[in-house]
Amino acid sequence: MSVSSEWQYVISSLPILVQGAYVTLYLSLGSMVGALVLGLLVALMRISKFRLIKGVARFYVSFFRGTPLLVQLLLFYYGLTSYNIVLDPLPAAYLGLILHFGAYISETFRATILSIKKGQWEAAFSLGMNYLHTFWHVILPQAVRISIPPLWNSFIDILKSSSLASVVMVGEITRIVTEQSAAKFIFMPYFMALALFYWIVVIAMGRVQEWLEQRLSIP
Repeated sequence: MSVSSEWQYVISSLPILVQGAYVTLYLSLGSMVGALVLGLLVALMRISKFRLIKGVARFYVSFFRGTPLLVQLLLFYYGLTSYNIVLDPLPAAYLGLILHFGAYISETFRATILSIKKGQWEAAFSLGMNYLHTFWHVILPQAVRISIPPLWNSFIDILKSSSLASVVMVGEITRIVTEQSAAKFIFMPYFMALALFYWIVVIAMGRVQEWLEQRLSIP
């Protein structure tokens, strides 16, 4: 079979590949939002003055940073069935991605929050602002601005890591490509198309990051 005829099969599969790409983007975006919210919450727990809260957050971060995402996905999708807890593929993938990357994002937030000089707190307190108002209106906006480059790298990692959801039966683009290539016994064109998809999306995300950094004047 010629190379051109192999690519014709890929082109004929475009409708189902586009559907898989939509699932990938949908999964990635939802996981980014979930991991961002969870990461901020855990970061606040890590800097809490209460030992129990700090201990719980530290254990969570240690476990989800210290074990592979693939293993975590398998635990949520297959492992929980041992306790009669059955998750559908998409919720299991969301859970794994959010919990895994939430641990990394929490450390990004924690580091940037702690990097804000104490003088910022003292200045806000001197103006009569309480702890909560100072954090939300003075400290957090600065921390988010500083966090954008590492956070965006985490978002890119979420996109690329979403391909692992294929092992828990999620019909995202990697699983669709694997099924189509195996059914037609044509591999290189399909997987080249898959690589190009991720490459193009990552380049687009990089452009958005550059725009944000310029807009916010991030060095």
